[in-house]
Amino acid sequence: MMLASLLTAGLTLPVYAAERLQLIEQQIEAGLIYNFLKYTQWPADRTARADAPIAVCLFGGDPFSGHLQPMAGRTVNQQTIEVRSVTRAAEIAGCSLLFIHADQKQNWPELQRTLAGKSVLTVSDFEGFAVSGGMIEFTRLDNRIGVSINTEAVTAAHLDVQDRLLKLARTVSPAAPGR
Repeated sequence: MMLASLLTAGLTLPVYAAERLQLIEQQIEAGLIYNFLKYTQWPADRTARADAPIAVCLFGGDPFSGHLQPMAGRTVNQQTIEVRSVTRAAEIAGCSLLFIHADQKQNWPELQRTLAGKSVLTVSDFEGFAVSGGMIEFTRLDNRIGVSINTEAVTAAHLDVQDRLLKLARTVSPAAPGR
């Protein structure tokens, strides 16, 4: 009986540790999203209205388990932050930042076509996002969260990411067609 208790306790500790690590990662990534908003400049026509919110849109679900919600109603660069979920490409027109859930990787090419020429900062955590034309990708290396930025994609969307953010990230170039 005691052996069974020890085995059960031994199995729950790694699960608890993994859940705790995921919770911490979600909080860190949510904080990074705020910094992406803070250190990105959108074209003047996009931010001209003082009452226009800066919309953080989640496409395909909330991988942050609600940790972005405390940002809603706060301000960044004199604009109120709005957090909302979107389920279709047609709904992303009013988004300032679009987080694409890793489960939506197969929809990325369609979203990319919809976003072409629009000033929407794209962020995801699926592997290869930045080299496939996404702007900011959350990465993990040795249990640490990192950030890769595709500066060409950022520039093509008429956005300006400040050096403060670039210094924290690894810059990547888009993959050549056919690779």
